Amino acid sequence: MTSDKLISIVIPNWNGKRFLADCLDSIRKQTHRQIETIIVDNGSKDGSVEFLREHYPEVKLITYEVNTGFAPAVNAGIRAATGHYISLLNNDTIVEPLWVEELVKALDEHHEVGSVGCKMLSYEDQTILDGVGDGYRRGGLPGRIGHREKDIGLFDKPRYILGACGGAAMYRRELFDDIGLFDDDYFAYLEDVDLGLRAQSAGYKCLYVPTSVVYHLGCGTTGSGYSPLVVKLSSRNNWNTIVKNIPMPLLIKFLPHIIYWQAFYLAVVTVRGGQLWPWMIGTFQAVCMLPNMLKKRAAINKRRSVPLEYMESIIIESENDLAQARARLYEQARKEKNLAKK
Repeated sequence: MTSDKLISIVIPNWNGKRFLADCLDSIRKQTHRQIETIIVDNGSKDGSVEFLREHYPEVKLITYEVNTGFAPAVNAGIRAATGHYISLLNNDTIVEPLWVEELVKALDEHHEVGSVGCKMLSYEDQTILDGVGDGYRRGGLPGRIGHREKDIGLFDKPRYILGACGGAAMYRRELFDDIGLFDDDYFAYLEDVDLGLRAQSAGYKCLYVPTSVVYHLGCGTTGSGYSPLVVKLSSRNNWNTIVKNIPMPLLIKFLPHIIYWQAFYLAVVTVRGGQLWPWMIGTFQAVCMLPNMLKKRAAINKRRSVPLEYMESIIIESENDLAQARARLYEQARKEKNLAKK
């Protein structure tokens, strides 16, 4: 029997009309029936608003004249939500019928968690994982656990993770009331990692729920991981997340890792993407934002309810998850290469 709790699903949209029908039709098929869907449109020019009003009258629509970014958009949706639990969902997704029901069940049964994440599979190849949650390294570089791996059963059991991917997650309303919403200053990228770290610091765990499944296109509106916009925002928010969330004793301890991984990211976006200038712009913006981020850091430190050893352990565990996933990908590529030679 499904829960009768009202669940709010918040979907940000920016020129994503081509994705909306598949996404919203899959929400209509949810086994959990008590759902309000809120779409926050960020100044779309592709007819998204008119399409929604004509074909999906049940959707609560919030519109902006310009693109406010992912974080401000979902925050507007969260403030307008009336549900018991609040879910975030990217517009370029299709959800399985049990998606909401399984997440609600997990939150109902696990009172120690403030958020839950799901299994995200590739929209185009449903045997490939898009990810099973946010990962984070001591060096301040995020990643998605399991990203691009074959879904061969390694992630079929529930487990605690650092944080849920903001592209498909569910949160307790109390979590937002306690630690605040997503950081508007991020605009987009890493705002979910930042929230995950803030939640862990305040004592809220995150649970991965493999029976809740989403198919995700990825970069549906902002472009590839090496686009100028993505590199600028990612480099800026890499620094912002370190400044805000890593306590000073750990910051000193993690410094060699920070130097290594930030240099690694710079090398990757420069050599593979040719995006040195966007990286420099993002880093300069992070310097300009430093006073504001330090104020937020003080507030996070004041609210912290877990020991530093715990924060260190969950970051190292997350880093190990990412390293093991990367090793499996290399091994998979090596085997495919050897088979191609035969």
